[in-house]
Amino acid sequence: MQRIEAGTLRGRKLLPLPPGVPGLRPTGARVRGAIFDRLQREVIDARVLDLFAGSGALSLEALSRGAATCTMLEIDPRVVRHLRRQLDVLGLSARARVVQTDALAWLRTDRVDAAEVPMTSGPFELVFVDPPFRMPEVFEPVAQALVEGGWLAEDAWVVCERELVRGTTSPIAWPRALALERARDYGQARLELLRHHGDPTGSPP
Repeated sequence: MQRIEAGTLRGRKLLPLPPGVPGLRPTGARVRGAIFDRLQREVIDARVLDLFAGSGALSLEALSRGAATCTMLEIDPRVVRHLRRQLDVLGLSARARVVQTDALAWLRTDRVDAAEVPMTSGPFELVFVDPPFRMPEVFEPVAQALVEGGWLAEDAWVVCERELVRGTTSPIAWPRALALERARDYGQARLELLRHHGDPTGSPP
C-alpha cells in the first residue's frame, strides 16, 4: 500500500491500483524521496505537468508538498477513473485535473485550439516524464515537444525515470535548452533531473 511521504497529506494511503493494466508501475518511495528532497523548495506553488500519470504518486506527492496545480495525463480509461476517484478522496480535485489522452499527441496540439487544455494559462515549472519501461523511445520526442511547444517556464525542472537494462540506459539527445543536472540509479531505474535554461517559449539559450 502506497502512502504520501510528506506535506499536508503525509501518511495518507493511496487507493489500490486497478488490476491488469500493462505497464502500470508506481514510483517507489525511495525514488520519490530523492526527487522531492532535491526539489523541495521548487515544488512550492509550482504548476505541475505529469505526462504519464499512472498511479499518480508523483503528482499527489507534489500537491501534498505545496504545488499549486497539477495536470495529469493518462491514456488508459481505467486508470483515469482511478485517478479522479483518488483526487476526490484526498480532497484535491480543485487543484488537479486528469486528461485522458496520449501524452505526446497532447504536447503537439496547439494550446489555443486544443479541446483539452492545461489548468493554467502559463507554462509549467515542474514536469514528470515517467512512462512505462516498455516505452524508452518516447523521451527524445517528449523532451523536444516540451521545449518547442513552450510548455516549460524558465528554469523549469523536468524529472525523468528510465529503466536500467544490465545496469545501463541508452543515451538520449536532450534538446540544447535542457541541461542534465543530476542522474542517479535506484535499483532498476535511473532518475534524471533536467533544467530548462531557455525562455518560456522554449528557445535555446
